[in-house]
Amino acid sequence: MRIDEKRLEELKADLNIYFWMSKALDYPDEALAEDLLDNPIMKNLPQERYQAFREYLAAFDTIDALLLDLQKEYTHMCHVSKPRLVPLFESVYKEGKLFQDSTFQIARLYDEAGLKPGSEFKLPPDHIALELEFMSYLIYQEMEALKSGNTDNEQMALRLQEETLSRHLSHFGLSVADRLSKHARSPFYQGMGDMLRALFQPVNQHEQN
Repeated sequence: MRIDEKRLEELKADLNIYFWMSKALDYPDEALAEDLLDNPIMKNLPQERYQAFREYLAAFDTIDALLLDLQKEYTHMCHVSKPRLVPLFESVYKEGKLFQDSTFQIARLYDEAGLKPGSEFKLPPDHIALELEFMSYLIYQEMEALKSGNTDNEQMALRLQEETLSRHLSHFGLSVADRLSKHARSPFYQGMGDMLRALFQPVNQHEQN
């Protein structure tokens, strides 16, 4: 069996972006702050935005100071602003409040993929970080299927990716991107808006063609 190594490398790059974005759009922790100091994914930003991001990092003397600034902004935008400046849940954008049809539709896809959330699973399933991490999981499943030559598993992973993107994550991701671009103050979260837009704009353009 011949394995398409080029395809695997492309999938690995996609997996890394989705997984990293899932961490970047969750509540900031020390691991994220440390990772920002030397993360090659940030170099995908437009040059001017990347330069602003580097200057933003240089303004902090310690990791703790950077982390505190990230947490303050994330909390302000996503948790305490009234109304929320940057809602993190798909159902809020689609239906106007939490735990609506879109919440249970994405949960059904998790279940179909064989994911059984444990007791540590405290967020509603339509949180942006969870949907991004789900895409990274599906890409991983596609990679494993390619390595083993399991066509059925490959097709299932591709189908679930397509459904997740077309019915959920591409539109949701662009909505979050728009809010971040409008309300984020730090170059980091402004950059996250750019990266979300770059990730999902081609999906929408393809759908329209």
